[in-house]
Amino acid sequence: MKKRLNKRGNSRSGFNKYNILTKPKRSQHILGLPFSVLFSIFLIVVFIVVAFIAMGYFLDWRDCVGVGQFYEELQNKVDGAWASQSSDFEYEIDLPGGVDRVCFANLSASITGDVEDYEQIRDYYVYEANLFLLPAQEACNMPHKLIKHINISVIIENSNPYCVDVSENLRIKKDFYDGLVRVE
Repeated sequence: MKKRLNKRGNSRSGFNKYNILTKPKRSQHILGLPFSVLFSIFLIVVFIVVAFIAMGYFLDWRDCVGVGQFYEELQNKVDGAWASQSSDFEYEIDLPGGVDRVCFANLSASITGDVEDYEQIRDYYVYEANLFLLPAQEACNMPHKLIKHINISVIIENSNPYCVDVSENLRIKKDFYDGLVRVE
């Protein structure tokens, strides 16, 4: 039997230096798919995973921004009431889901309110603060703040710390002869 030679004189059938790249090799296929398709699928999966991680990060960041905005808006409302001759309005508490209560306290005064609330905020004694968010771990490393121009002695007159549930509203008041703002 005579071997049949192709045009180039090579006895292996189908070998051609011009069609090496056009014929897929069996080693380039896994499950019948070329490497480029598998690599594309891998990249798509990686991009989807990274997108979900980024969305989770931004959602957590949004909650922390909400705590900061609450402090800033409350301070602005108190400043507005303090600058006016008299004021009496409600302020809606808008905080992220994990925060349950907003507490006003003077940690250097005697504790007359709920001892459980005090035990959660007593660790912040070293800071100058009069507003605390409970539970503290849900406040994005911002569990306390000093709110200026409020009359903390009147606020905590009956209960130190004075806590308000986040489902309620705060009443911001200043009478004509008051020098500081009361929060109820």
